[in-house]
Amino acid sequence: MRAALLAFSTLSLVAQDERIFTESMARLEREDPAGKKDLEDASPIRLAALTLNPAKATEQARFAAASWLWATNLIRGFRHGKEQTYLQAARTQADLLKAWTLLETVGAGQARARDGLRLELAWRLLDLDRMRTAYAAVSAQPSPNMRELAHCFFVAAHLGDWAGMKKHGQALVASGGKLEGLHAAAENTLTMFDYESLLKAVETGHPGAPAGPLSVQSHRISKWRVRVTGISGSHKAIVKEAESWSKDWVDRPDSTVDLLQVGAAAHWVESGTQPPVSGFLNAARLYLVGYRDTQGGPTGDAGRQEQMWDMRQDAQNPSRWRGTNTLTARVVGADPKVGPALRVTFEVEWDMRSTETYR
Repeated sequence: MRAALLAFSTLSLVAQDERIFTESMARLEREDPAGKKDLEDASPIRLAALTLNPAKATEQARFAAASWLWATNLIRGFRHGKEQTYLQAARTQADLLKAWTLLETVGAGQARARDGLRLELAWRLLDLDRMRTAYAAVSAQPSPNMRELAHCFFVAAHLGDWAGMKKHGQALVASGGKLEGLHAAAENTLTMFDYESLLKAVETGHPGAPAGPLSVQSHRISKWRVRVTGISGSHKAIVKEAESWSKDWVDRPDSTVDLLQVGAAAHWVESGTQPPVSGFLNAARLYLVGYRDTQGGPTGDAGRQEQMWDMRQDAQNPSRWRGTNTLTARVVGADPKVGPALRVTFEVEWDMRSTETYR
């Protein structure tokens, strides 16, 4: 009986056309407690959106439902689902896949809004084919708005359009965008790319055009060992402490970490104790950069810790990667002319293998 009543309720909502979705969004925007019920898995509005028949609904209703599904996906947050990896869950988000389907039947009257929403959906779904389709349309738009610029900036990186990424990033900043906010988002969500640092990686690492087909993959890094090869800096106490570190190879058997690759871009999925690092990955090279601002330890020295990884694949052993990790520490208020407080360079070796791949 309850299921029948719920189905009847859903049909009644559909009959009201796009108003049910716009009214729900209004409730959510004004933080009306009633709006929280709309976010529940079995809410009548959510079921109405997920079961909306594109052939029977108006174009306005299709667009409103797709917009509502996207907005509430962001509000609800990412959900892994049962026994799913991050990639599996990201690529099978039913609400976003439904939104994409609804937008496929939205016509030219709302073409720009449709294309912009499709770009955002493709990015959230980690779907490279959908990214290509939407990016081609949105990146060609004259006078892009902030949302269009931001998502073109993100997606260009995943597609390996480095010139496009830099162009959209410059336009985003020129329009008042703060790339530091993207870094903060990455610090709060382990799987979120740090697009601010990714742009720096592109500018300093100078990647070439992607060779071969792009893919979405998870990689597992293990059998990791490091040794110190260089120590310098202007802060005597910090440098003295670093000089006590072993100069021999040191194994890190407990440091198994994951690397997320979405197209040409890569992101280190590490615990919250490490700075988020992002960059690019191709067949032979992995280049990542990132930073974290610190409040200071017992000495009270606040500052910034920067990380740079430049790893290259062993030609004789494809699972073995070798390169350098450079740690740079800067102290707030220090004279910039004297250089960083500490810079340590490590020689690094690790094994890296793909654990999950989507093409």
